[in-house]
Amino acid sequence: MDSGNWMARQGVNIVVGVRGDAKYIVDSAQDGGVESLFVTTPEEAGNWLSHNLRPGDVVLLKASRGVQLERALKVLEAAKGSSDPTAQT
Repeated sequence: MDSGNWMARQGVNIVVGVRGDAKYIVDSAQDGGVESLFVTTPEEAGNWLSHNLRPGDVVLLKASRGVQLERALKVLEAAKGSSDPTAQT
């Protein structure tokens, strides 16, 4: 079973992949019918999140240390004016 079909069956609404091999995850998700976006930097991901998250959304940030995905969270926090990552958006 590929990850895209698995994500679709689990009810994942969108996948945002950041850098490098995340492109394969995005492609697989698209093949499984899940809306997907590939960006090249964590900051792009953070900007996308800051413009697209709605109250009640759930986000999983997962990456290798080399991607430094925590930078996406910092962009999101700055845009939302919060230093608490558990704060409602």
